[in-house]
Amino acid sequence: MCMNCGCGKPEDRHGNDANITMDDLRKAGEANDQDVDQVMANIEQAYHSTDESRQDARGHAHTF
Repeated sequence: MCMNCGCGKPEDRHGNDANITMDDLRKAGEANDQDVDQVMANIEQAYHSTDESRQDARGHAHTF
C-alpha cells in the first residue's frame, strides 16, 4: 500500500519518495534490532500519544 495510501502494494512508492514502503519499515526495524511488528506497534503507540491522534480533519477532538 505504499504502506500509507491503501493501494495494497506495500513496496510501490508510486513515484513519490514521501510514501512509506514495507522496506522502509524493515530498515527502521533493523536499525533498532526490531521486527516489523514491533516497528508498527511503536509507530501506533507514538501516534496515539500525540495531540493529532485525538483530532479529526476539522481539528475537533475525538472521544475515545
